[in-house]
Amino acid sequence: MVKIYVDGAEIDAREGDNLLQAVLSNKGDLPYFCWHPSLGSVGACRQCAVIQYQDAEDERGRLVMACMTPVSEGLRVSVAATEADEFRASVIEWLMENHPHDCPVCEEGGECHLQDMTVMTGHTNRRYRGKKRTFENQNLGPFINHEMNRCITCYRCVRFYKDYAGGNDLQAFGSRSRMYFGREKDGVLESPFSGNLVEVCPTGVFTDKPFSQDYTRKWDLQSAPSVCAHCSLGCNTLVGGRYDRIKRIHNRYNSDLNGYFLCDKGRYGFGFVNSESRLLKAGKSLKDGEFEEIDSDSAEKLLADTLGASGAIGIGSPRASLEANFALRELVGTENFCSGLSSEEERLVRLIIDIKEQGNAISPSLSDVEEADAVLILGEDVINTAARLALSVRQSARNKSFEKAEEAGIPLFQEAGVIGHAQGARSPLFIAHPTSTDLDEIAESTFHDHPENIAALGYEIAHGLHESYMSADENLGTNPFVLEVVAALRGAKNPLIISGTSLR
Repeated sequence: MVKIYVDGAEIDAREGDNLLQAVLSNKGDLPYFCWHPSLGSVGACRQCAVIQYQDAEDERGRLVMACMTPVSEGLRVSVAATEADEFRASVIEWLMENHPHDCPVCEEGGECHLQDMTVMTGHTNRRYRGKKRTFENQNLGPFINHEMNRCITCYRCVRFYKDYAGGNDLQAFGSRSRMYFGREKDGVLESPFSGNLVEVCPTGVFTDKPFSQDYTRKWDLQSAPSVCAHCSLGCNTLVGGRYDRIKRIHNRYNSDLNGYFLCDKGRYGFGFVNSESRLLKAGKSLKDGEFEEIDSDSAEKLLADTLGASGAIGIGSPRASLEANFALRELVGTENFCSGLSSEEERLVRLIIDIKEQGNAISPSLSDVEEADAVLILGEDVINTAARLALSVRQSARNKSFEKAEEAGIPLFQEAGVIGHAQGARSPLFIAHPTSTDLDEIAESTFHDHPENIAALGYEIAHGLHESYMSADENLGTNPFVLEVVAALRGAKNPLIISGTSLR
């Protein structure tokens, strides 16, 4: 930690952070748009201006952008200085020149970062009376609405979509005040993480299309913390509903898991909850085919009596909650309970549990995955089995660029500098799978073959790492892919192997 001085007050800041992070972390008010904790700084919006002083005697100082200024011991700045305050006020006025006066009908209303920052800077009157810049919007598919006229050119969208999530079909077009963020032409956004644009965008350019079709104002939503049910990662979510219907799902920050981002399945895969065919109340079928509704207590007693007396079997499901499966097993007894898995699936799951309990394998968090500097994915297409994991693997591939930036003395929060200096350098990623996957484009090497050969490949990699592991196919021992993987994993500080049961 280092000591810095903001408007004369001494505060603690983490070495390596930028000044904006330090001010916000100490509950200071400093407006910003382009900076994002996971995307770094590019200094595009010029909204976080402060005055930096050379020392305690300097009374004039100079204007700097807080998001681009690294903290250092004894740093002296002023957020409240008149020059900085006036500069920030002029910046927000420039940004609002072309912004439409549509807050009452904008779906971002109620949680708009632009509204918050405009109020913070005290901008209340618009002097501009000329024509506003206008754009044509695009159809970006079933999840995202597009309203380019609200854009304030913060670049967050393309920085997340391209640099963070690896998408190629959302670009920045134009120059100066005519920047356009969209696709080359109308079409569905291809990234499985496109829904994050809704939360990344600080204004109403990208909004939630399913939510808009069943819209409720944000302040009328009843929201509760939850956990995503679509894969085993357990991403944290915030479920918003009204009138007994789920309206939307947002990301709920968890530093060890999903961070600031969800996959599109986790964000938009809740339609089944609102299905008209769901059984919403307890009841029993009568002999004439009619359905008689009964209260929950009576239903529970009826179910227990019926199942307990008849010796019925209970078939659970891996898609049901742990609590629901446990309750069913308690009702019918362990001997009469089936998990809903095939015998082979159950054997594999049991094997994983045994390895966890008896061996030394660990389950890294997603933040741990992002720290890996060499990754082997053995027999899994993670974008389909655990999509949010694929996003973390993409971040692990960027560790080489961070390493090179540190060697060159470039602060890691200066995103453009890190990317430019790296010149495309990546940490090694290796993928062995029968078919190509979405992560192949950033992989150093891939191996596509029959599942049995991939299993043999795994044995050879283990044998190459330590001779105590048995060799399954000596011919594979000299395979270039095996040699590359073994060398990379041996030389890594934080090596990681990702596997699973997809190929049995």
